[in-house]
Amino acid sequence: MIRIVLHKFVCRMAFFALTLSIFFPCVASAQEKVILATHNLYPYGSYPDTIRDHKAVADETFTGVAVDLVRCVFEKMGVPVEIRVFPWERAQMQVKMGLVDGLFAASQKNTRDQCCVMTAEIADQKWNWYLLKENPLHPLDSSFRETAAVGGFLGANMLKWMQANGYHVTAMPKDTEGLLKMLLGKRVDAVMANNHVMAALLKKYDAEDKVKIYLNQNKPLYVYFSKEFASSRPGFIERFNSLIPACRK
Repeated sequence: MIRIVLHKFVCRMAFFALTLSIFFPCVASAQEKVILATHNLYPYGSYPDTIRDHKAVADETFTGVAVDLVRCVFEKMGVPVEIRVFPWERAQMQVKMGLVDGLFAASQKNTRDQCCVMTAEIADQKWNWYLLKENPLHPLDSSFRETAAVGGFLGANMLKWMQANGYHVTAMPKDTEGLLKMLLGKRVDAVMANNHVMAALLKKYDAEDKVKIYLNQNKPLYVYFSKEFASSRPGFIERFNSLIPACRK
């Protein structure tokens, strides 16, 4: 008699679990670890100066306005997250190859929209032009696009934008620091960079009084989850978005 009752109980629990996984898949898989790719870029997510970006899996020393917000959201969701740090071009390839579930912090781009689903904004960003003060060129001059030698770092949306819009791109270093060095060395006329990242570098190199700055456009940053991930976790991104305001505070 006890065996019969126990068997019925086990069957009912199995049926309940199956039903839950069918109708509430995000609940059934809520504890599955999510893997995100990013890059070492102050102030969005970076290591202290003593730690290089070859440390592939981010630990508690990897902090910043974007990574802290992302961690906060996942904590509120009760979902474990692993953040892997790569050069930006490689981080994007990790998503395309299906090796990670998404990446951040990335601005909107049509090619990203083709493979991924964008969240609500997680951080602000401005694309600025930077020129040496003695350089007479101006980004709004009609001749600037064709004649000015400009640069952007590899993998950056800014670089793709300049190339697509016919700018004379002659420099493509691996990061923003490389861009600033080229600008200060007069190897280019202008570079385009993130306002927060370049502000920190100009201070580091004591070069704040050496450049003039022009706004190109506002380009907020987001988390991009792969479409495969989004389809396998219905409601996940909506829930993620709903918790961003609380974590931003």
